[in-house]
Amino acid sequence: MRRKILLKKSYQRIVINTLMILVLLIMGACAAKTTGDSEDSKNDQQGITDKENRNTETIEFVYWAAAGGEEEAFRNLIADFEAANPNIKVKAQQVPPPQQGDYYTKIRTRIAGNDAPDVFRVQYQMIGEFASQDALLDVSDVVGPTSDKFHPSLLTAVSLNNKIYGLPHHTDTLAVFYNKTYLDKLGIHPPTRIEKAWTWEEMLSVAKKIQDEKLASYGIAFNWKESSAYRSLPFFFQNGATLLTSDLKQANVNTPEAIETLRFLKKMFERYMSEGNSMKGSDDINLLFTSGKAGLLVSGNWMIPKWEEEMKNYEWGVTYMPVKKSPASDLGGNALAIPVNSKHPEAAKKFLEFMGEKENMKKFVEQGLFLPARTDIEGPLDYRLNNPDMMNLFIEQASTVPEELARTITIPQFAKINQALAESLEAMFKMGLSPEETAETLQEEINSILND
Repeated sequence: MRRKILLKKSYQRIVINTLMILVLLIMGACAAKTTGDSEDSKNDQQGITDKENRNTETIEFVYWAAAGGEEEAFRNLIADFEAANPNIKVKAQQVPPPQQGDYYTKIRTRIAGNDAPDVFRVQYQMIGEFASQDALLDVSDVVGPTSDKFHPSLLTAVSLNNKIYGLPHHTDTLAVFYNKTYLDKLGIHPPTRIEKAWTWEEMLSVAKKIQDEKLASYGIAFNWKESSAYRSLPFFFQNGATLLTSDLKQANVNTPEAIETLRFLKKMFERYMSEGNSMKGSDDINLLFTSGKAGLLVSGNWMIPKWEEEMKNYEWGVTYMPVKKSPASDLGGNALAIPVNSKHPEAAKKFLEFMGEKENMKKFVEQGLFLPARTDIEGPLDYRLNNPDMMNLFIEQASTVPEELARTITIPQFAKINQALAESLEAMFKMGLSPEETAETLQEEINSILND
């Protein structure tokens, strides 16, 4: 009897152990299946990601932003572009402005080394040089269909031999910012109508009074540097002088009108400007104005957001460029161009096309405080300023840009001419060269460049 009981218990243990083994086997199998399913899912997801990566292009966009408004405008439009083109990503590379470094030297080096960015921001004055050296991609197929919507002078600036090498993105011009706190103390009321703009002598008289009353160390600051020496050209055209002959084939600097202009610039620099505000000087021009060390500043509309943010201790305003015989101002602004050896030319063209669309350009100029390159963008523009009417002065001033000036600064050789102009002005400002000697030297330099 006892033996039967023992056998029964032994049998029960065997059954229980067997069941436990079966349960463990089933659980292991389930676990293995779950792991397998997880790995399969992970692999599937990785495959999708790899496929997406293969279908996504990343274009590099190199640009500068001189003031807060345009930096924000670029960031916002890049985000809009990526949302509209999910297979294209933009690697935005913001760098110091050309007048603060060797921007174009680096661009040239990268193009020559087959390491070019896909899109880069470029001044109109530089398009001719790059295009004449076959360094830019022909984008006539992008800009051409809407070419009648752009200002003719800006379209001329990005064209060479009937081909278009850049997108005219915006324009701007120069005027005279003033420290209103100082002028109020002097009882001076700046002109509010272009036909009443200060003469050369009147502007220098205001600068002298600012210094004589010890309101500021310097009467005038000028937003120019070696790379933007061309910003001096409006003074030539205000006096009936030109840098080149009408056919753009010879220099035209050694004339009484041009020499008189050089004499005025020398007087303005030596008597009313900081030594560090020369062509190669190291002074921070903007800081001269915001700190109250300079009472007047010749600069552009893109700086308005900066003054609204940083001019805490002074009131300020803006008036027109001075005149001699006639009004004139600078053809400013920038284009967007694609290097000829861009690694993603089609994606880069899509980016250019997007930036040139009417609504996108309108957003950019409103946020960046510029004037649109397209003629079909109608006002009123929503400039985000405390005093948006201030932009109307720049719009009016832009109408004084001489056609001859626009033709001059967009010839292929202008980059070299601009360098010669900077060197000549620097020699006159800092090395004691007379206006007559400066005119003769510059005449020879320009003719050498044009005849090479």
